[in-house]
Amino acid sequence: MPGKRTIFEPLWVDAPDALELLEKKCSDGLIGEALRERLSHLIEFGWVVIPSAISIELADELSAEIDHVVDAPEFFVARTENQPFVHPTKAVYSDPAFRLLGYHVNSRLAQQAIFAPEVVEVLHAGFEEGVNAFQSLVFRYGSQQEKHQDGAYVVVSKPLQFMASWIALEDVTPGSGELAYYSGSHKLDDFLFPGSSKAWHPEAHGKQVHREFLDSLVRRCEAANLPLETFLPKKGDALIWASDLVHGGSRITNQNTRRSFVTHYCPVSVKPNFANFTKCYCEQRVGDNCYISSRHYDLRPDGLPTRLLNRLFQRQRCKRPIVT
Repeated sequence: MPGKRTIFEPLWVDAPDALELLEKKCSDGLIGEALRERLSHLIEFGWVVIPSAISIELADELSAEIDHVVDAPEFFVARTENQPFVHPTKAVYSDPAFRLLGYHVNSRLAQQAIFAPEVVEVLHAGFEEGVNAFQSLVFRYGSQQEKHQDGAYVVVSKPLQFMASWIALEDVTPGSGELAYYSGSHKLDDFLFPGSSKAWHPEAHGKQVHREFLDSLVRRCEAANLPLETFLPKKGDALIWASDLVHGGSRITNQNTRRSFVTHYCPVSVKPNFANFTKCYCEQRVGDNCYISSRHYDLRPDGLPTRLLNRLFQRQRCKRPIVT
């Protein structure tokens, strides 16, 4: 495929000359061979797999901890197909469309996972600065979401400058709604919504142009003979993908769960859109050049009251949700 044509400023790993830039970084001694191979794959195909990015033990501990959010639902934010923002009561948690929002704010185990060393290595190299984990989603079942590009819904100040990770909290089996993606689709030309927008604004743009967006992605991927691949990871494996990779959830044909932790990251100099309207926006440092932020939680030092949860959460400090 030809290099992507875009009106936006991409990350260097998404630039048309990214492979040449990568070779220069290697020759300058800035990037080692193992990282070079991963970045090369990310540049060419728009995704890269990191086997055993987190340990099986961490995956199990994190999964068990997530199961207990129902014990203190008032401290967490979730959503279902019919409820955009709701606390994760037992009824909400049992909904097949359940998603837990922003759990990376509440859990040290989650932060260990999303900032696992090999994940951070790729992100730091791609961003060339600090990493801000600004959004996360926990899934129990496959989403069955249509093939899409994240930039239509995940909005940041520089529309192409973010990446995502998908961490398996269990072995993923065929038919469980496994992640599917068109390899190389991150190089497609921009689909622009009215006003030259990379993001879809439902009220302003309407449903028809959104339908055109989704249909055009599949049509263009198929016209370019891009392979549709599925991700069947083992517990602890991670997938990192570029902002414009066309991906979605496969159809569910069995009752198996597909426990996973999805996170979107941007460089710290790039701001998520909710920073413009969330009065309590704050980036909290949680590691070496690693930060967290959230639309739904007040992370300021003088923010809303905190309390220690029961022993299942190992004395983690959790913030009360701010639903906007």
